[in-house]
Amino acid sequence: MYRSVATRGGMPTDSGDGGVVTLDQVPRWNDTDQKPSSLYGPGDSSSPFYFSDPLTSSSGAGLGSDGAASRFPVDHDINGRIYLWRGNPWNLEVDAVVNSTNESLDEAHSSPGLHTAAGPGLAEECAALGGCRTGMAKMTNAYDLPARKIIHTVGPKYAVKYHTAAENALSHCYRSCLEVLIESGLQSIAMECIYTEAKGYPREPAAHVAIRTVRRFLEKQKDKITALVFCTTTSSDTEIYKRLLPLYFPRDKHEEEVAISKLPFRCGG
Repeated sequence: MYRSVATRGGMPTDSGDGGVVTLDQVPRWNDTDQKPSSLYGPGDSSSPFYFSDPLTSSSGAGLGSDGAASRFPVDHDINGRIYLWRGNPWNLEVDAVVNSTNESLDEAHSSPGLHTAAGPGLAEECAALGGCRTGMAKMTNAYDLPARKIIHTVGPKYAVKYHTAAENALSHCYRSCLEVLIESGLQSIAMECIYTEAKGYPREPAAHVAIRTVRRFLEKQKDKITALVFCTTTSSDTEIYKRLLPLYFPRDKHEEEVAISKLPFRCGG
């Protein structure tokens, strides 16, 4: 029923046509292109991952110092479970895909194209769930998708004066999705950007929350999750993730040391 997607330059091509992408077509974070650490001195701005971060450079990031403890040390076991994919998450052959929606779980506010790809049964099941509160998650069948299940979650609306509340709610979205995954005995998940543009959450601060929450969750539950795919649908979001992933999932000691000075001051320990 499903078709595999061709690859281009070692990466699967963006798939919006119903083709299936298997995890072996998506590089693990450990295996993505990385310029050798020996080519960079500490804080070298020529690194593709270390150019100035407008969030951390202007928000009171720690300056770092010799002997400063890393808040996110290198962990190859965790890194081996992380993937980055640009394309529709529902094309991925995983146990569950995440759908960012509203409290009514209706099609109009769900990820564009998801209901069409899944078929009419999805809307019927969503209507029977009785809604979902912001920060929470509920699961349905995936119907015509290659995934087994869909985990629906409701991201927060963003307002500057309620920044902390929005950050906590967004973090709870990611944790709730992962908790539902584990409670259901599933092990692989594709997570789109839960912070939709319609709700006004600034993209880069939201990505920090998403990546940090996943890192902290996997530190405690990594044995229960075999694969987690961060999914993006725009080049700007993809570049944000490429820049921020080394801060929370450093692949070597150099990335770990650079992260000490580039992480936001408030980053959950």
